[in-house]
Amino acid sequence: MREERAIRLLRRIAVPILLYGLLAMLCPWFFGILWGGRLLEPDAGMWFLSAENFLMLPIFWLLYRWDQKGREQYGRGLCQKEGQPHNFGKQDRDCRFGIGDLLLVMLGAVCISRGVNYLLPLTPLPYWFPGYEAASEEIYRCSLMSQIAAGMISAPLLEEVLMRGILYTRLKEFSKRPQTAMLLSGMIFGLFHGNVVQGVYAFVMGVFFALVYEAYDSLFPPVAAHMTANGMSVLAGQLPVYPDWFSFPGAYELLTAGFLLAGLASFRYFWHRV
Repeated sequence: MREERAIRLLRRIAVPILLYGLLAMLCPWFFGILWGGRLLEPDAGMWFLSAENFLMLPIFWLLYRWDQKGREQYGRGLCQKEGQPHNFGKQDRDCRFGIGDLLLVMLGAVCISRGVNYLLPLTPLPYWFPGYEAASEEIYRCSLMSQIAAGMISAPLLEEVLMRGILYTRLKEFSKRPQTAMLLSGMIFGLFHGNVVQGVYAFVMGVFFALVYEAYDSLFPPVAAHMTANGMSVLAGQLPVYPDWFSFPGAYELLTAGFLLAGLASFRYFWHRV
């Protein structure tokens, strides 16, 4: 029984990941037929990435909705069998959110993303795994509008539907605690980023996005958090890497500690909502 459950979990997790990989391979081929050499232009990469994300978004949105309907139908049948009111798949707590909640989500995303971004250069990871620098430079060489389209809009929409809406909820079906599903989905999200340094950052942010999703039972708050975190990265890429006031002794470390402490407080706040 346990082996069958594990195989079913692997299949439910592997299918959307493999589907994403297949589409990610087919989209450049499709764009190459339509636009040919324009794919090689310096600013084309981010625009085509944005188009690729928007092309895949409806497919994974339909899969997400299919999952939701499947859970509701299963719960309806289970409750009818037991003679209980149908409430399957709904939280037994108040998950409503307003502007104030979204502002807290976005503030938490800013603090955690900046804290981790500032902390990583203080560790040996960038020296051990320098591959992330080339990827970052390639992104920041593109125009600001293309970075906004790909990083702030299309990527958060697609990744939240896939990572939190589909993978996290499927992992939660097989785990006794949502916290386990948060960690596992965060690990998958980190692996998706292709290098260790960005993977560590993505793992931390992925856990936070899953926590926010669980706290409000909606994709809207984690999408807002993801857009905000990526927006801060885009903004940081347009500013000097080390502002003049970073030259003061301990200023960088103090700012890092402040962001991390504020991010930890935000994490604890949403953790208590779960």
